Amino acid sequence: MIQLENVTKVLSGRAILSELNLSIEEGETLVLLGRSGTGKSVTLRHIVGLMQPDSGRVEVLGQSLTGASMEQLSTIRSQIGYLFQDGALLNWLTIAENVALPLLESHKLPAAEVNNRVSNALREVELDHHGEKLPGEISGGMRKRAGLARALVCDPKIVLHDEPTSGLDPISSSIINRLVNRLKSTGITQVLVTHDMKSAFEVADRIALLHEGRVQALDNVANFRDSNDPAVQQFLEGHISGPLSRGVLDGTPNEDDRNEVS
Repeated sequence: MIQLENVTKVLSGRAILSELNLSIEEGETLVLLGRSGTGKSVTLRHIVGLMQPDSGRVEVLGQSLTGASMEQLSTIRSQIGYLFQDGALLNWLTIAENVALPLLESHKLPAAEVNNRVSNALREVELDHHGEKLPGEISGGMRKRAGLARALVCDPKIVLHDEPTSGLDPISSSIINRLVNRLKSTGITQVLVTHDMKSAFEVADRIALLHEGRVQALDNVANFRDSNDPAVQQFLEGHISGPLSRGVLDGTPNEDDRNEVS
């Protein structure tokens, strides 16, 4: 379903991805973990074709994104939903209008069909009574769900989630996790970037730990939680010293920590 082969990406003179190899199966929910600056969000951007690798190859839905034309990228992107970290809603549009945007931009559908799809998407994320509100009139958790509705409205085969529970209270986070698990039953392939370990263990089929632009560890939830890998243990327990450290032993960020790219 999704293949990244020896993908390298350099930004501002720094290798964010360094010969990254990652395979994601159809219908799988994969969680990407790692310290800030290890390339998690950059990996998502490569999967959706917002970034092209400096070297290596990205294949999605059986088609190569590397060197693809804009028309080819548009066709592939139409099958991918993307939940941005902050929801990325337009403040001057209602929730329903925000959800409708992908349909209006890339699908030639009758107005009645657009309205029906928007209503179904809002119902799926439990916002069916809030479509006429503006983003500023609803809570942060509701904005995240509205962003998820927009990601789902085109019936994608893949959904990418960038920090879906970031900044949310525990109850709102649980609602998001429940929605992600509900999507699993539909066979949608999902990739989530998160620092929320409760969420990761609750929704993942497999977990990948990234470090220095590569996959440091990859396993199912049970094996990942019980792993004896020092890098996994350092991340789970939050120790400053260990394989994932960048010379930060006294709590003072080094230059890499001050210039992080997720």
